[in-house]
Amino acid sequence: MKKLLLLLALLPAGHLAVAQSDTTQVVKVIPDSLRQAKVPRSAKQVWRTPEMQEAMDLYIGLQFNEAYAKFRQAAARDEAAAYYFMGRMHQYGELREDGAPIDSIISSDSVAYVRNPEKFYKADPDTARILFEKALEGSSLYGNLGLAELMTLRNDEDKQRFTRLMRSAALDIRDMAIAGDAFSNRILGSMYYTGYGEMEDKGYAFTYIKRAAELNDVAAYTSLANLYLRGEGVKEDVAQAKYWLEKGAAVGEKEALYTLGLLYEEGNLGKVEPEKARKLYHEAISQGSSNAFEQLKYLNQSSDQKLVLAAIERNPDIVKRSLENGAYVNTVSVPNGYDFDFRLRTPLMHGIFIPLLLEDYGVIYQPDVRLQVASQLLQAGADVNATDQDGKTALHYAMSGARINTEGFEIEQAQLLDTLFKYKADPNIVDNKGNTALYYAVRFANGTHMMEMSRLLQGGANPNIQNLEGLTPLMLACQLDGGNEVIVMLINAGADPSLRDYNGKTAMDYAKRESVQNILVAAGARAPKR
Repeated sequence: MKKLLLLLALLPAGHLAVAQSDTTQVVKVIPDSLRQAKVPRSAKQVWRTPEMQEAMDLYIGLQFNEAYAKFRQAAARDEAAAYYFMGRMHQYGELREDGAPIDSIISSDSVAYVRNPEKFYKADPDTARILFEKALEGSSLYGNLGLAELMTLRNDEDKQRFTRLMRSAALDIRDMAIAGDAFSNRILGSMYYTGYGEMEDKGYAFTYIKRAAELNDVAAYTSLANLYLRGEGVKEDVAQAKYWLEKGAAVGEKEALYTLGLLYEEGNLGKVEPEKARKLYHEAISQGSSNAFEQLKYLNQSSDQKLVLAAIERNPDIVKRSLENGAYVNTVSVPNGYDFDFRLRTPLMHGIFIPLLLEDYGVIYQPDVRLQVASQLLQAGADVNATDQDGKTALHYAMSGARINTEGFEIEQAQLLDTLFKYKADPNIVDNKGNTALYYAVRFANGTHMMEMSRLLQGGANPNIQNLEGLTPLMLACQLDGGNEVIVMLINAGADPSLRDYNGKTAMDYAKRESVQNILVAAGARAPKR
């Protein structure tokens, strides 16, 4: 399940409390010459009506609320594409209800609190979808771009539909890019970068994104800077990247502010400057950047601590950056500001584990990223069989914790187990209580999620390992009144129904239903007394 957006965030790009700083010392970040710059209007009319052209000029200049009003006027004059841009602003949460400037910092006594920008910039995909469909009703293929970006890809059929939508949208986008529309040049460049809607070609991506930036599409400044930073489609040039980021930051573009903050935080511009980063993050938050809001918690953390935080939050971008900045992939560091007992868990364990809701730990489950983070860490050399303070491995954590009752979760669990076994996970390591991953699979699955047990048994799990109480997975399944399928699967894998725990009980003694007792008898267990 993957959302494919064309924002071209090439560089990966509750309250958080921060200490009040002395405001008498100004941290200067953006040159005054850029601060005074205005985003000029287009030199020629590209769109059919003056209202649409004015709306586009306002939109690429980040004046979203004003642009929305003009798009409504353009739509009234049958500019169908105007509905797409109205929908896009709802899709990406670019609108504020009152349009007033937002101060991201609320002061209270000696502590300043940073407000989550999602409180005042709210995405509305349902309204976006309605507007995209209205664009299509008016024969604007930009509507297909919006519908494609809203998609979650779950299977090959979804991918095929996504590709059809993107290729269809590319017809209008290319025409408008050639005509000189700045936004369309940026999106066309994004298509060449990703290979969605056009062939993948980083050189063409650079050409069109640079043209968009030169045509004053402010969002393209950050996209262009990221190409310079990565040396994709153009020779790496940090000075040029900084120039375009400062140009975007000067007019309040949230991704430019956020990305420039990252460069100062991580010392990519010469030295680590956390106060400059903090200032930029605050400005980005005031413009609606959730990324900057999340990034604040990483300030003043070591690379190892950032990796642990990123694994807990299952943030693939920050996992990648932390590893690139030298974080130890098997670190057991504890991030600053956390008093939770992490039990010497490694990043791999953190990334895989889904805590129960009653635990004050972790984040809400999102599809895909758990597998993505685990794969990143394993590829970087994570020890798949490392044990924590409780003797648990990553495989134990994959089988412990919450279960999500969706088909997508089942698929992800299967892929996750396959990945762990690919890196030689040992299913027979016991924790400090003597429990294997198979024991936890039986305990937490509660008679469902048969796939997990099947994968473990195929991976070599021994169903007869007894824990410190002498219990086997078969005894536990009987004790929990697991379904007949669970019992049959364990017996077919070699589970011995005659084994006794340290209280002298066998699986038969724990069996509650006659059907289970019959299965055990058929497997050689002594029949119960009637």
